[in-house]
Amino acid sequence: MARGGSNMSTLSTEHTLRITEHVPQAVALAFLKGDPRENVYLISRIRRSGMDNIRDPAHGTFLGAFDNDQSLRGLCFMGNGGMLVLSVDEAWVAGSFAEPLLERGLAFSLMVAENEASREFLSEYRRGGGVKPVLDRKQPFYVLDAKGLKKGLKELDVEQASLDSIDELTELACLMVAEDLKLNEARVDRRHYRLRMTEKVMDGRAFISRDDDGRAIFKCDFAVLGVDGGLLEGVYTAKDARKQGVATRAIWSMCRDFLTGSDVPFIALHVDDKNKAARKVYEKVGFEHMGDLRLILMPPRHS
Repeated sequence: MARGGSNMSTLSTEHTLRITEHVPQAVALAFLKGDPRENVYLISRIRRSGMDNIRDPAHGTFLGAFDNDQSLRGLCFMGNGGMLVLSVDEAWVAGSFAEPLLERGLAFSLMVAENEASREFLSEYRRGGGVKPVLDRKQPFYVLDAKGLKKGLKELDVEQASLDSIDELTELACLMVAEDLKLNEARVDRRHYRLRMTEKVMDGRAFISRDDDGRAIFKCDFAVLGVDGGLLEGVYTAKDARKQGVATRAIWSMCRDFLTGSDVPFIALHVDDKNKAARKVYEKVGFEHMGDLRLILMPPRHS
């Protein structure tokens, strides 16, 4: 498991940026709040567990990139579970994190960053001897707030998933991952996704819709959901329930309830650029394309 330490010495890069794990929390939050919609995930990590938590599987540690004027130019979040997330003010800054990560021996599983920034990072990472990703794709980034929510769509009941729904959620999650990554379903680690679904159910971040017979036909969950915003993920409709408007109605109904009946200011998501059906659903609901991220999947990590 990728974990941060507390005794890393400050490192310098050829770009004259100072890379350090000693980043004041207030400085990090001020940097991220410059683009709160794009950075809602990282803001939520800091709100929940501060800047360094090696025990919480959902958290991790941060590295910061400072210039000669001591201005923060970028943050690198190294998740305990193998997630790597970069937020930088200019794309080239992302490349400055590659050498420190390689020196730490960090073998991440999944990376998300702005499109050009991810290319800069991956170029430097590969130049330094890092492994080649098994998947590298563009992910359009969408945002929806109450003003952008379309009117007149037909409602569909969406329930907050309970522990009684874990088996159904796990089944749909495994089907989703197998389809998205073009894997044989037998290769998907059901135990891993069961644990993930259980955590999200316990946090109130998993939702499900059923057909008239009570069968689960739609699921979604949130990486983040609260006063700082929502980050929607894990959206999946059972194959035999597609082309019936299920996803459009379910997402619209859920977003309407959160954006007009709670303190969630916006809901964001990113989706495979080639998944035109999903993009069409989000745009029908009112999500606006705000830019492009990149999702990079690395080979399985080994102890």
